[in-house]
Amino acid sequence: MKYLVIGLGHFGRTLAEVLTDNGHEVIGIDLNEHRVDDVKNRISVAYIMDATEREALRVLPLDEIDSAIVTIGHSLDFSLRVVAALKELKMKSIFARALDATHKSILSAMNIEKIFIPESYAARLFATKFMNGDSEEMI
Repeated sequence: MKYLVIGLGHFGRTLAEVLTDNGHEVIGIDLNEHRVDDVKNRISVAYIMDATEREALRVLPLDEIDSAIVTIGHSLDFSLRVVAALKELKMKSIFARALDATHKSILSAMNIEKIFIPESYAARLFATKFMNGDSEEMI
């Protein structure tokens, strides 16, 4: 499968690398040159790009991408602008990271059905392991 990962911070980079390690093609995008440099040799291709700009996204083979995953975790505004641009470009499958319940509500109103809050998931997973006495190191 072919994925577009927008936002190559810690979460996005890890996601892109795991997808690549499992045989998927990954295009990564971030505005931060250092983040792109750090991951460019680990995934299929990485671009320095402002993903809020619809015209910039048009250069990508969006019709060949199975899912776009917006992992931006620092700005509600930036995240929503990227999701809106992808919607306008008729991206068929969009997963979006929500920063909080309000962000999740806005994404839901935009008809984004695949919304995740990784910090909440990780906290629940850790709590379950902690309560079960699982001393295995979590990475």
